[in-house]
Amino acid sequence: MDYGLHQQHQGILRQMAMEDDDLPELEPLPHERILHQTKGRISLDISAPSPSRGVPPYSLRCDRGVAYITNKRLVFLPVQPTEQFKSFSTIILKTENSHVVGASWGGFGANFWDAEVKPEADGNIPSDYTRVNMRLTFNDGGHSDWALRYEEIRGRLLHAASVARETGNTQILNSVTDEQLPEYSPREGGSRQSQVIASQAQIEQQADEAALAREQGQAAPDEPPPDYDEAQAQAIAMRFDERAREDAERGQ
Repeated sequence: MDYGLHQQHQGILRQMAMEDDDLPELEPLPHERILHQTKGRISLDISAPSPSRGVPPYSLRCDRGVAYITNKRLVFLPVQPTEQFKSFSTIILKTENSHVVGASWGGFGANFWDAEVKPEADGNIPSDYTRVNMRLTFNDGGHSDWALRYEEIRGRLLHAASVARETGNTQILNSVTDEQLPEYSPREGGSRQSQVIASQAQIEQQADEAALAREQGQAAPDEPPPDYDEAQAQAIAMRFDERAREDAERGQ
């Protein structure tokens, strides 16, 4: 490589390293874990049509920031926050219709990730706009990793929310992560399906006992029985794994 080009390349790398040191860091909420952080130049666009007469359309743009996926939210922090824009966040379960928009001009240029979101009350979006369009622009790549991680965690959250509604235990949502689901080896003389049924039966039995106690006028315990959350988490993991395998078999 030409010495001049080499020096220029090293200078660019040093500048990028210095910029990375200045990137804002997210402080997670209780029970929140960061699962993905973008790299490179990321910009954010938020837009919404006029919700009613007299209220103008909404638009917001930030040219440089960092986007995070946690086990609860999507968060964007600008590199240089202002009084008008300090951050944007939305609960993952309040996002939908996401898709990747590929680069134009023969594959060159930035890629985009779009989604419809319902902003949080403290998500720094005016309360007049109950639904907005969110666009992340990936100027240096990374859109595929973001989209994949988002779909993975959203799928797990949707499944956990379904189980939480069935069992009445919303705390199960706090245990959702993007970690690989553990492999459960069938016990001798048993099958994987029987483990799923047994775990779910345990949860249902505990729910029935709590309902019976309420009917008999007994005070329900303030805390769940021992290993209750663990049993629910195990049931979720196995049911999610079963569903994923069934989907894969149907796709063959």
